[in-house]
Formats: sequence, C-alpha cells, structure tokens
Amino acid sequence: MDAHDLITSNGLTFHPAGAHLVSVGTPGGELLFVSSTTGCGVGTPIRGGVPLLAPWFGTFLGEEPAHGFARRMAWDCRETGTGLAATLDHDGWHLSFSADPTTNGVFVELSARNDTDADRQLQLGFHPYYLIDDIDQATVTGLDGSPALDRVAEHTGTVDGAISFDGLYDTIVTAPAGRTATLTDGTRTVDVTGRGTDSIIVWNPGAENAAGMRDLGEGEWRRFVCVEPALLGPDHAGVPVAPGETVTIGMTAQLTVPELD
Repeated sequence: MDAHDLITSNGLTFHPAGAHLVSVGTPGGELLFVSSTTGCGVGTPIRGGVPLLAPWFGTFLGEEPAHGFARRMAWDCRETGTGLAATLDHDGWHLSFSADPTTNGVFVELSARNDTDADRQLQLGFHPYYLIDDIDQATVTGLDGSPALDRVAEHTGTVDGAISFDGLYDTIVTAPAGRTATLTDGTRTVDVTGRGTDSIIVWNPGAENAAGMRDLGEGEWRRFVCVEPALLGPDHAGVPVAPGETVTIGMTAQLTVPELD
C-alpha cells in the first residue's frame, strides 16, 4: 500500500480507493487489521480495515460485483475538522462516508441517496476487520438468542451463547440497531454497535479458506475477526428507497485493553 495515497487525520488513516479506513490509532493500540499482502487501488478492494458495502451486500440483490461498487471506486476524500469524509456519485446513487475518532475508537457513518426518479432497493454495511491476538482465544458475545442464518451450514436458528471459531465462520445475525456485539481475545475487547442497522455479520475464513486467498498473508487469518453491522432489509432483500430519499447507517467501535481500565 503506497503511503503517498493515504490521508491521515486525528489518528485515522484511509485510502481514497473505496474511502477505505485502514487504521484507527487509540490509546490501547491499533483497532484494525490489514493484510500484509493486500492489493489496493481502484478496482482492488483492500483486505482489512473497514470496507464499505454499498449499495448491496454480497449478491443478495442479484447484482455484481459482490458487496457492491463502493469499495472498488475512487471517492472524493477530504479531511474535516475532526476526522475524514468522502463522497461518491455512481449509478444514480450519491454515497457519503465520514469517520471521526472517539476516546478509544471510532464512529463511522455511511449514507446513500437515491438520485433517480424511481424507487430502488438498497443495502448498506460495514465490513471491519478487528485486530486480535489469536483466533483460538477469540469470542463474540452479546448476540445470544438472536435469530441467525448460518451461511456455512445453510440453516437458520439462533445464536447459542458466545460465538467461538473453529474453521470458516459466516453467520448473519438479526440484531436491531443499538445492539452491541463484544469481541474479545482475552486481552483486547472491542464493543461494536450499529445505528440504523438490522443485522450483524460475524466472519472469519478459517485456515482452509484462507489458504486460497492471495491477498491474505500466511497465518494472518488468526489475527482478525469481522463483526459487521449492516442494513439488509426483511428476508435480506434490501429496503426501498424513494427518489430523493437518503438512508444512513452508523457504527461505533470502542477498544478496551486492561491497562486502560
């Protein structure tokens, strides 16, 4: 990743390609993981940081590329008085993104305005890669009892207790805005809270899948968990957006380490 392309403000660093937040410095250390072998630039999503998912998630709306065009395009980026902001106009959508530091983390916001004259379906999400010491000690709590779609086993059910990791984990949890998911590895704790969202996706590729990912360094799958607030809509079919209407989601991520207690 070419440092000359990066924009930094108040402990936050992002890349104009994808308006991609790649670093959040906090008193407890770095919040985010970024792969040592990732590509970057227009058309090449960065493996790590906080990819922006818009205007759809995965291929749920029957569109390509997966997770939308937002993370693959050049945004108009700028520093603000407190953090960073960016905008993108493409395919009848006006997208805007902002990131501002908090005491021990970051608050990010993503908006989409329908600039066409027809109703459209929309999905928005954040795909943050949170840095951990080791996947074997990692758990995610706060989602117990929530409806969930296990995309590995292809079945629906509920989250049963703390989430732990043994191989590929990819689950969409129905979680109303304001629900906090807590990721801990025994040393670091990250509290993740969505605003304007209806789901939290928890993901780690596991060893077998990571081995086929060219943009992920050897063994680096052990150093992150993705906890992803998103707006997917009923039955993961998106939400309707009228002409001129704007939909906004947000995410707060707070890092706690023992020496900060």
